[in-house]
Amino acid sequence: MKLHTTVFLALTSALGCGSDSAGTSPGTVSVSIWGEDYIADSIPPVMGAEAGFEDGWTVRYARFLVNLGGFTVAAADGTAGGALAPMRVYDLKTTATPYAVGRISGVPSRRMDRVSYRIAPATAASTAGNATAADLTLMQTGGYGIYVEGEGTRMGATVRFRWGFTQGITYSPCSNADESLGLAIPSGGNVDAQITIHGDHFFYDDLQSPDARLRFDAIAAADADRDGTVTLEELARVDLTTLPSSQYGGGDMGRVRTLRDFVTAISATIGHFNGEGHCQERVQ
Repeated sequence: MKLHTTVFLALTSALGCGSDSAGTSPGTVSVSIWGEDYIADSIPPVMGAEAGFEDGWTVRYARFLVNLGGFTVAAADGTAGGALAPMRVYDLKTTATPYAVGRISGVPSRRMDRVSYRIAPATAASTAGNATAADLTLMQTGGYGIYVEGEGTRMGATVRFRWGFTQGITYSPCSNADESLGLAIPSGGNVDAQITIHGDHFFYDDLQSPDARLRFDAIAAADADRDGTVTLEELARVDLTTLPSSQYGGGDMGRVRTLRDFVTAISATIGHFNGEGHCQERVQ
């Protein structure tokens, strides 16, 4: 798909994977969250070699809310690094650059290979990160962990969507684009850790294939009442067997039978680490 910006970690010393060595000092992890250009700007049609919508649509988000927290740094051998526990609501539409979540200090200077975070339904205990008070209330009232709204446009046609998802998702462990796990903490220094949210995933046409394409036609056609807005209830009326056989597959078809099932299942894959790094997701 589109080449996302990858955050490279600047290390000030060569670090091993064992326990702290003599003469080292704890380091700091600076945590940020970003939705990249696909959320802040738009997802365009395919243009030359650039990824985009195969069917010619352009999608722009109006809001992209996540209730996210529980960012934890640790090691597989049980060494604790620290955590930013509070659940906060962020609107990634408003973040043209990475938004600072917080800093974890006093982290042992070594490789901390167990980095994790979670998205969960908003509760009364959730607070606003950069979201407005109205957005926080929306998430709490709906019990949403993820809420997105926006529109697709093509040749003068406009189709809006508003979707709220209530499942909890744990992302653990997280790896970098080079498949290395977690973070190497420099002695007495700072390392950046970015929670990267991929807004294009909602429009993939396969749950598992690395060659999945972006499509909006089936979503636009689901607007049964022709009011210009596609809801999850309307997506639930679209049986996947009615769509082209080469699209909207790759998962447990005993569980994922409708377009709503599909979009809900793929919503769990939006969380990444340091740009293109992957995390194992677990839905609760």
